[in-house]
Amino acid sequence: MELLDHIYWRQKREFALPWDRYVAWVVFAVEEGVFRFEIGGHSGEAGFADLVVCPPGVPFVRETVTPLTFHYIQFTADAGCRLPPGLLHLNDTKRLSSTYAYLRQLAEDSSPESLGWKTHLVADLWQLYHMESREAAGVGKFTEDALMADAAAAITAQAWEPLSLLDTARSLGLSPVQLTRRFREAFGETPSSYLKSIRLSKARTLLKDSELTLAQIAERCGYENGFYLSRVFTNASGMSPAEYRKRHRV
Repeated sequence: MELLDHIYWRQKREFALPWDRYVAWVVFAVEEGVFRFEIGGHSGEAGFADLVVCPPGVPFVRETVTPLTFHYIQFTADAGCRLPPGLLHLNDTKRLSSTYAYLRQLAEDSSPESLGWKTHLVADLWQLYHMESREAAGVGKFTEDALMADAAAAITAQAWEPLSLLDTARSLGLSPVQLTRRFREAFGETPSSYLKSIRLSKARTLLKDSELTLAQIAERCGYENGFYLSRVFTNASGMSPAEYRKRHRV
């Protein structure tokens, strides 16, 4: 990919144009606030951790709902970095927030060195999306540690049920401390955080695509009750399940 432009907008209350058409790929990467969009046959609302992707030549209709802080990114795409048009959501908000922080620092720097770093950071957004897409499609997490690959597969297979990581460790011939340390070395996160990410990914899908109550969603995602799911979801996403459902319903 080639990064053509990056602009950081803070607390934008309204767009200068209700719609625009671009000669290259464009992404609005939202840090704060909400806006409505329509791109071809895709429409909806986008907030934090959402990327709204517009291909070249396609009208991009948009309207702010609340003051919007976002990164405007324009780039040329090769086969390795193309994204589907419309709304994309990223689950790893810790890594995403770090990437946004670096982009903010570089926003006013137009030096060649800065352009190189910004290109790297934007490419990291694409890699994060593709990695999460692979996991959501069941490709799974990659590691050269065969035992930890088995651990990740076991956690994934039982994610929707009450799951004891103590039992998982024992089944692999490890103590819980050994499992946690070795899993972190293999994947960069603990078994508990991996389990949480799987469950919350399914919860987001059910909030967007079903009419299930929070209690029903909690049951299908391996949580004890809707209250506990709400607390975990809010801490991880920065918004309640009800707010997330409202924002992501078309």
